[in-house]
Amino acid sequence: GKKEEALDSFYSFASKLDTYDTAVKDKHLSYYSKYLQGTFHFIRFETRRMGVAMQLMLYNDFHLNIKEIGATGGGAHKFAEMWDSVLGITMSKQGEMDSLVAGMQFVLCDTEGECYTFKPCDWEPETAEKELDDKPPSAMKSLTIPIEVPVPNNRTQSIPSFGSTGTSVGEDSVEDSSVENSSHPNEIPEEKRPLVDQWWTSKKVQREPVTSDPYPYLLVSIGTGVSILRVDGPRKHERISGSTIGGGTYWGLCRLLTGSDSFSAVLDLASKGDPTKIDMMVGDIYGEGSNALEKLGLKSDIVASSFGKLVTKQNPSEGIKEEDLARALLLMVTNNIGQVAHLNAKLYKTSRIYFVGTFLQHNIISQQRLAYSIDYWSQGKMEALFLEHEAYFGALGAFLLNHGIEHKKQA
Repeated sequence: GKKEEALDSFYSFASKLDTYDTAVKDKHLSYYSKYLQGTFHFIRFETRRMGVAMQLMLYNDFHLNIKEIGATGGGAHKFAEMWDSVLGITMSKQGEMDSLVAGMQFVLCDTEGECYTFKPCDWEPETAEKELDDKPPSAMKSLTIPIEVPVPNNRTQSIPSFGSTGTSVGEDSVEDSSVENSSHPNEIPEEKRPLVDQWWTSKKVQREPVTSDPYPYLLVSIGTGVSILRVDGPRKHERISGSTIGGGTYWGLCRLLTGSDSFSAVLDLASKGDPTKIDMMVGDIYGEGSNALEKLGLKSDIVASSFGKLVTKQNPSEGIKEEDLARALLLMVTNNIGQVAHLNAKLYKTSRIYFVGTFLQHNIISQQRLAYSIDYWSQGKMEALFLEHEAYFGALGAFLLNHGIEHKKQA
């Protein structure tokens, strides 16, 4: 029938699509759902490219057999009339937070290897085989996953270690870092050491979902702004906080400060930057070898003031590159989000914090900074968790809610 013909047409197109103008298919996220007996494909457009998305549907005749779709977020309201008049498709509007939670909980039930965090590069899973129960998050079952990131040249920063948490500090890995092949930080040659902010949490560690008493937990959605939800059960949640400083803040300021023309481009730019040219470090205030630092329990290469170093320069732009600005700004926004999330987790007495949203898509720098920040501020009692499909939970949830689908494991 027409339904089968439409599905065949879409699957044929989706399996071939890598990019279409400003669209990107995240083909590594596609997966077959045994529960629904079909394959999910994930394609994204920036909202400002909505016209291109509609052209894509018209060109491939997708609209001919689609009368209604589940939709959520501001676009479900802003573009509803346009979709109806141009494509003949009705947007069935679903609650934004309802969709987010529904999509996330479905994927956690429907896939394996979805959840992960980051640990210091010399971290060893000593408690990996223990159940979480009332123990700290570090006791969750884990699997280390090697990752590689670009390392800027000519950087020989010292490797900081925060004694108050017993945790090394850093942000991106320099080499494969599996448990079996992990080396001590001091054994890595200086010329291969990453930026000071890259070292802190460089080892990607897979987490298995908690099955016994998993609630409550915090869900922090980082898009244009930030929304923080307390989740108390399957599709049971309450928005408890948020922040106006989110992905929109970062991207908006980067459009003023850099020549990047896309969010992915500015993230690539930030990966090459040196934030210590922009941020005032503790060592800039006290000096590198000050006795005061030991008394305060601080290291010299901790950020004391984001962008603070520019205040002390006669010409603040001298010696500063776009990538340095992009990196320092990314860390400033991320630190703020992490601190707001930590304070809410402390207030609502939950040790697990899931971070999701388009801001984190392909954004390893922020993920690793959040992992370090939550561990540091909570003294190891809380854990930042991330999900592979983080940017698509809202869209997936809107689809599920529109069709009344709930995974049997959620019941």
